[in-house]
Amino acid sequence: MIFFDIDGTLVDHRSASASASLALYDLFPGAIPFERSQFPQNWERILEKHFRRFCQGEISLWEQRRARMREAFGAPDMPAGDADRRYRVFVREYEALVQAYGDAAGCLRALAAKPLGIISNGARDQQIGKLGRVGFLECFSVMVYAEDIGLGKPAAGIFLEACRRAGRRPDACVYIGDDVETDVLPSRALGMRGIHLSRSPAGPRVAPPTISTLRDLPSLVE
Repeated sequence: MIFFDIDGTLVDHRSASASASLALYDLFPGAIPFERSQFPQNWERILEKHFRRFCQGEISLWEQRRARMREAFGAPDMPAGDADRRYRVFVREYEALVQAYGDAAGCLRALAAKPLGIISNGARDQQIGKLGRVGFLECFSVMVYAEDIGLGKPAAGIFLEACRRAGRRPDACVYIGDDVETDVLPSRALGMRGIHLSRSPAGPRVAPPTISTLRDLPSLVE
């Protein structure tokens, strides 16, 4: 079984998130206490901070979204309803901008005869919608998301649950992802064949197998 991460592996989350954050900034003029040019960087930092809390089981999915809005707007007392409405503004822009990486479709076509799955920290409904919009949803027979077990990567449980649903031992499974700490090292620790997708030459490196494009994955897993 070959499992994939989604954001940063199959779809370009960062570009869409950066552009959507600027759309959010412009829709609430004067309300966000960051320079516009610096907001995408700060937005991603805020997103990762609170999403990590969700993945660790500290707060709910919606509470991490509210926490992101409160910090981004410098308004710790923002009512939940206001935070939810502002999150929906962001996610509407984000979902319209998400695109698959250029190497993803060909990779999935080349692996179509093999059982494929998803292990993702993203919210189930949002990630399923994302895969559907880029035309990849039907490629996967097993999909496991952080909210399914209450913890996200790098927790062992999410990887083990995916292997259980696939009916395979971890050592009979491959996992491909872009993040060393949340994708590669924890999957390898369980005996899975963790493959690092390092799209940036300046990104962190880990022991092989490492690839720089999904075009190299089919030959690697044959």
